[in-house]
Amino acid sequence: MPLPLYRTISEPKCVEGNAGLWYDKFCDMWNDDFNSLGDNGKKEWIRTVVRNVGDEALLREIKERVISLISKSCGKAMLFRTTAPFVTGLGRSHPVENGFAWHHTLGVPYLPGSSVKGIVRAWARLWRNLDNGEICRIFGPDGAGSVGSVIFLDALPVRPVELKAEIMTPHYGPYYRGDKPPEGWPADWHSPVPIPFLAVAEGQEFLFGVIPRKEATQDCEKVIGWLKEALQEIGAGAKTAVGYGRFAFIEEVAPATPGREWLEKLVEGMGKSVEEIFKTDHKMLFDSWNKIENAELKRAVFQEIKRTYQTKGWWDNPLTNNMKKTLSKYKEYETKEIEG
Repeated sequence: MPLPLYRTISEPKCVEGNAGLWYDKFCDMWNDDFNSLGDNGKKEWIRTVVRNVGDEALLREIKERVISLISKSCGKAMLFRTTAPFVTGLGRSHPVENGFAWHHTLGVPYLPGSSVKGIVRAWARLWRNLDNGEICRIFGPDGAGSVGSVIFLDALPVRPVELKAEIMTPHYGPYYRGDKPPEGWPADWHSPVPIPFLAVAEGQEFLFGVIPRKEATQDCEKVIGWLKEALQEIGAGAKTAVGYGRFAFIEEVAPATPGREWLEKLVEGMGKSVEEIFKTDHKMLFDSWNKIENAELKRAVFQEIKRTYQTKGWWDNPLTNNMKKTLSKYKEYETKEIEG
């Protein structure tokens, strides 16, 4: 009888390349009847990817592209770090019985945008107790009909991801299967059954992004606050009830443009972030920008300033009269640029 390809060549190893493709498609731990991997086979297959996975250059490139997309769409990009093991895609079908969500092209674990949206929606509805009208406006109504005012992007790692092997040991298998008593009682005479599964280690950084639809910047700001709360309090992915999937907010991320670099240099030593000076030091910001002699740099900084004010929702709705006066000067400059 012809043998499978992996039985006729030397033992394959996944050292580089797409770890997700390897993990999902090339499992070679089957027993002779090809009906199970057995407990040892499951553990051994998981161990083949227990390391750092992902191409650093490719992840850096996709990070820059995603941040640029979010910036040009007046959205917000945010970095979060895992503070506990994170399990994504556990319910997917796989020979080890516990699946894993791999990004198809990057070969790294990720959290789909639909899952991010579901987490934030659940937080807003169940913990924030928002009225149904606001939830439908921001997230869209239940079922088909229309989309919400905010777009949720996939959460992607920003550098190679460290993976680890985890074990869960359910003690009451017959009870969970629904067996009839007395065998189905959740009693101490049942033997625990170790079940291996794959997880993302603590301390891994992921990029989350949201984009407003049709100038819905205020809704976008609300969602950002809920996202930070939800990832810290209820977590993402599987096994959140026992502490998995928690994330800590690190910082908001902006593209490394000349305008952004100028702003970051401006706030050095001030003890404030770039975003804070737009609210508290808008006159100082304008005066500093107005002194720029290089026309190209001045134009680039203006674009970054306008984008930030639009993201905050202040470009057309200033918080104070003083901010309104300052913004009118920026708009005069923009009009002259267009006419010129």
